[in-house]
Amino acid sequence: MTKKIILLLVEGPTDEDALALVYSKLVREHDLEFDVLHTDITAGEDMTVKYIADRIQTEVAEYLRKHPYIVKEDILKVVQIIDTDGAFIPTSQIRQSDTGKTEYFDTYIAAKNKDRLIRRNISKRRIVYHLMKSEEVADFPYEIYYFSRNLEHVLHDISEDLDDDEKEDLAYEIAMRYKDHPEEFLQFLYDDAFHVPGTYGETWEFIMEDGKSLGRYSNMAVFFERLGITVEETE
Repeated sequence: MTKKIILLLVEGPTDEDALALVYSKLVREHDLEFDVLHTDITAGEDMTVKYIADRIQTEVAEYLRKHPYIVKEDILKVVQIIDTDGAFIPTSQIRQSDTGKTEYFDTYIAAKNKDRLIRRNISKRRIVYHLMKSEEVADFPYEIYYFSRNLEHVLHDISEDLDDDEKEDLAYEIAMRYKDHPEEFLQFLYDDAFHVPGTYGETWEFIMEDGKSLGRYSNMAVFFERLGITVEETE
């Protein structure tokens, strides 16, 4: 292949729908490929730091199996995009829900099962901390980025729970809004309302502190900065 591939692991199909077209137009020097995990692999009840690299390796191997024209050497790096889902808040900000469902708020989570959500958060933050400290995972250069609390929270400032159809409509809206002007999407990632400035490590330190993982934040701009793609470069 003439261009190296950046393989992006995303949690759901709406992540791909919202980002694939615009990202591909911004990253001209490389081919972008999206692999939809259909789950948050950092939050699985049977997932631990010990097994996360194997899980990512399995996912990449399955991707290569489905795309036999691509070989391992074609992949420049693996990039994972996650929702934070309030995983880094202290346990004091998790309450037992009165409604029978888990709901996210700016300063706390009302959990359907408080103890279970506390265990999920402890496990997820250990895994994510391990991943963000890892320069290589499963024999590939590796990076991880976040939308907090989730994609819709950052891109649309919507914190309410949404069904799949609503998420799909919002993803389509983003794709259509920026498909002909991808540089405007890059500018949007620097919006003061959610942009986290700093280095890769600094943006992760920020989101892990003081309950910020329930807030509206993203370090996605660092992904483009590391590729040498800046707002000025796209203008």
